[in-house]
Amino acid sequence: MQVDVPLTGLARRSLFAKVRERASFEFALVSAAVSLELEKGCIREARIVLGGVAPKPWRLPAVEAHLRGCPPSEEAFQEALTGFDDDARPLESNAFKLVLARNLILRSLAELGSLV
Repeated sequence: MQVDVPLTGLARRSLFAKVRERASFEFALVSAAVSLELEKGCIREARIVLGGVAPKPWRLPAVEAHLRGCPPSEEAFQEALTGFDDDARPLESNAFKLVLARNLILRSLAELGSLV
């Protein structure tokens, strides 16, 4: 099976990352698909989708909207993620995944924002 992804502005600067318990265990505790489109030193568009934290992929449109127009910086990324999980209702045994998700998103945004 093959999936062809058109080379749009978002596809040019994108990544998929996952956090696993150990290297041999393939199932992700948390995964993130993140893409940024930059224009004139600012974020023109962003897409962030989490896996492994909800029954289906969880897109973060409020975070994406907050990033639009901002220069890619640690401060902008931190601010955009403020309250991203306010509506989450984790089970007691998997609440740790929200912390993993936040850190994975921050790391992914930092990597994408630093690419020239």
